[in-house]
Amino acid sequence: MLQKKLQKQTHKKVKKAWKEIAEQLVISFFFASFIYLFVYLFIGNQINSYLSLVNAITVKPSGEYESKEVSFNTVKKRLNNRPSWGTIWASLEIPEINMKLPVYQGDTLDILRSGVGHFSASYFPGEGGSIILDAHCDWGFFYRIPELKEGSLIYLKTIYGDYTYKLERTKIIGEDSMDDMPIQNDEEILMMYTCYPVNAIGHKSHRYVVYARLVEESHE
Repeated sequence: MLQKKLQKQTHKKVKKAWKEIAEQLVISFFFASFIYLFVYLFIGNQINSYLSLVNAITVKPSGEYESKEVSFNTVKKRLNNRPSWGTIWASLEIPEINMKLPVYQGDTLDILRSGVGHFSASYFPGEGGSIILDAHCDWGFFYRIPELKEGSLIYLKTIYGDYTYKLERTKIIGEDSMDDMPIQNDEEILMMYTCYPVNAIGHKSHRYVVYARLVEESHE
């Protein structure tokens, strides 16, 4: 009888202890969520602006890119060698929004944690076709591209030359609407996109796309 009584008391203590732990976890989760929402909603813009400045300071300067084997044929308007996968071959610069970011070859999740990805099936600057770049809208990457207006200038400084594009229009599309970013070879159009709304929490079902036309180029 005594043993059963002790077992019963032990069971009650264990049950009470687990209940207290569960209550503490719920309270901790609530406060953590509250703090996250507060930071994201009230100082998220400042954090992303700060990260944009950090990105602009730390991005590799022209001439220090990783894909040194890349060269451009000015007659054929084609790259002689494509950048190696995952290497930096350009910097994307938009002074209007204090943006200066490395451009990587490819746009996998791992690559996009570091900067701007280049969709490998699209063209490169100077080749006269569609160029598609994408980046996350947080961590100071493409968070501010919705601030750009018609006429904003976008600079792509590559290992083989510098290219200037002028923004013509923007569009909000569905996450699966790749038809709105067609790959064509008769006109050089730079398309940049990111998840939208940029300040939303959780899954973002739309994309914000910037369309810009080539207006100036220079080769080394």
